[in-house]
Amino acid sequence: MPQLPLIESNTALFLDFDGTLADLAPRPELVQVEPELVGTLHTLFERLDGALAVISGRPISELDHFLQPLRLPAAGVHGAEFRTDGGMVSKTSAAPGLELLIPHLEALVRAHPALRLERKSVAVAIHYRQAPELAGVVDAAVTEVLRHAVGLEALPGKMVVEIKPAGVDKGDAIAAFMKSAPFAERMPLFAGDDLTDEPGFAAVRKLGGLGVLVGQRETVASVTVPGPAALRSWLHRSARALEGAGGHPRAVPNEAEPGPARRTTTS
Repeated sequence: MPQLPLIESNTALFLDFDGTLADLAPRPELVQVEPELVGTLHTLFERLDGALAVISGRPISELDHFLQPLRLPAAGVHGAEFRTDGGMVSKTSAAPGLELLIPHLEALVRAHPALRLERKSVAVAIHYRQAPELAGVVDAAVTEVLRHAVGLEALPGKMVVEIKPAGVDKGDAIAAFMKSAPFAERMPLFAGDDLTDEPGFAAVRKLGGLGVLVGQRETVASVTVPGPAALRSWLHRSARALEGAGGHPRAVPNEAEPGPARRTTTS
């Protein structure tokens, strides 16, 4: 594959969080963010005139917690949550049948205590990172509970299976960002590590941009890096290069100074 070029000033930058910006942890709440990373994201947001968004399976509130004090544009829960420029978070409505599935999934976790059930705003995930031998059990259980569900679908990931609203994914979220300023008419670049990031890679490729896989596996991404540390090093180098190029930086939304509220829906 070709080498990964440094980020240029005309880039629209999209970044996954877990396994990309931050190393994976045994449980989602144990993830650690490299101290220098927040400053680098701050610089990149400024130098790209706001054209930087985090595209994650996590809810946006969790992204804000890990990246505080930043409140970056973001798509959470694989695009079911959406926020532009520090504004209000808009959400895809939860499928009415989601709550009906929870007791069945809770029973599964009680039967296999090594599993972890994670409730999200409009989705639910079953993690089996601490018991990889239970992958088949989890897949079978999710298939069964979704047998008669409407408006929901399974999304497999790294040691996790999520049940989320049907018809939303990271590719749709990126496409939505690219329709308006400051992202429009820029070259999109998306970095991610999981199978759940493949729709994002396909979306930027369709728009003439670049997908960056963090790790090694079959992918539609154009470029790979070995792991999150290499991805962060590339971000740091790019931020320093853009800072050295000068220009008039844009202020970064944060909790003390929220940006304008702009509601955007995803399809």
